[in-house]
Amino acid sequence: MRKLTPIPPAATVNPVYLMAAAINSLIQTLPLGTAYCIGIVLMVMVTGRLMQHKGSLARAALPLVLHLEWGWHRVERAMERGKFLLDDLFDHAYQWCLTHLEVEPVCLGCLKREVTALDSSTIARLRCQVGKAALLGKGYCHRAGRAVRANIIAVAVSVVLIRGVRVGLVRRVRFGASCEAAVSQLFGDLPKSVAARLIVVDAGIATKEQFAAATAHDALLGRLRRNCKVRCAPPPPNGKRGRNPIHGPVLHPGRDLPEVAPDEDLTFPSEAGPVRLRRWNQVHWEGYHRTPVDVVRVDDPDYKKPLLVGTTAGELTTEELWQAYPHRWPVETLFYIGAETTATEKPRAWTEQAVERRIGLGLLSGSLLKAIAAMGEGLAMGPWDKKPQPSAGRLANHLEIHIENLSALALEGVQARNYRKNPQAAQAQDLQLKEAA
Repeated sequence: MRKLTPIPPAATVNPVYLMAAAINSLIQTLPLGTAYCIGIVLMVMVTGRLMQHKGSLARAALPLVLHLEWGWHRVERAMERGKFLLDDLFDHAYQWCLTHLEVEPVCLGCLKREVTALDSSTIARLRCQVGKAALLGKGYCHRAGRAVRANIIAVAVSVVLIRGVRVGLVRRVRFGASCEAAVSQLFGDLPKSVAARLIVVDAGIATKEQFAAATAHDALLGRLRRNCKVRCAPPPPNGKRGRNPIHGPVLHPGRDLPEVAPDEDLTFPSEAGPVRLRRWNQVHWEGYHRTPVDVVRVDDPDYKKPLLVGTTAGELTTEELWQAYPHRWPVETLFYIGAETTATEKPRAWTEQAVERRIGLGLLSGSLLKAIAAMGEGLAMGPWDKKPQPSAGRLANHLEIHIENLSALALEGVQARNYRKNPQAAQAQDLQLKEAA
């Protein structure tokens, strides 16, 4: 293994130095023939060049590899056949952020549960083939307004705070023929965690089966359907003959007048008006009586309909449950950053491995953009920008302006492997012009 030459971040929180150090740290762990090309790919993603060229990796990378013979082809080949694993890059990027950025993991409850947000998305290319059949599924596309053949992905992020800004750091990305298949595979491949963990999901993922599969170490919290029906805890045994009941009275927590009085009823003031929280403890679905769930109903005047949240982490207070569900938003933000900056919505690749890596590296680049942008002040887009914000798009524009410094620092210690033809190669004997052939 070659000697690593990582770039230490500068004393100042210059975003160019931070991004260069992050990219250099990631590619140092890759094989020599692949590291240079993957560094080029990460740079064209974090600078927004891939989005400017409508997802064409060859055109975006060409100015950076023009000095190499067939440089753009080497970059495409590294994405299709390079020897590296996305999961290792995700873990390395997460550890780099914990070490070099002011990262504070979000922890909830007396058990200090770390928060992991999980969601799925549909990536559709409406005018071309979407890749191999192993990655194709049928999902709803907002651009088309209907269900189309597309790449369906599920993403898990660790929710952290960087200088008070909530950021999601990518941990795993999985594909499937449907949202259920991708989410099920992602649940089985989540990274190991020593600390207790709270997995926050949306309504389509918070199914009865997922609640039943949750453990005390990896608890689940998710939004419930407003028309859901649960059963309360059964009454205590009365000493009579016969089997004791396993279900209590029926409860519809989303109705205007729920059938059962809540165990807790709290009211908090807000700018729009009072917010009412009602909680029912130890309820369950019929057929899953061994999986107790706590349900919290939030009536907020800002929303027309109530919000129902269920969790298996019974030690969390009602106020903590109220604050836990919004921690799912960073994974939603990550999809927007990937679509608008790193061109994850335009993965112009035609092999299974290339599609996976284009989307996975795009989400990883968007996560690094958001994390490093939170470390500095807002970057102005011009003299007219009076209130600059520390956003991923502004950082990508800033990195594009300083692309020469970024490329020099990010690729320090990593050399491109040069290939040349062998002049002593055997020539065919029956050709009239051997050298020309």
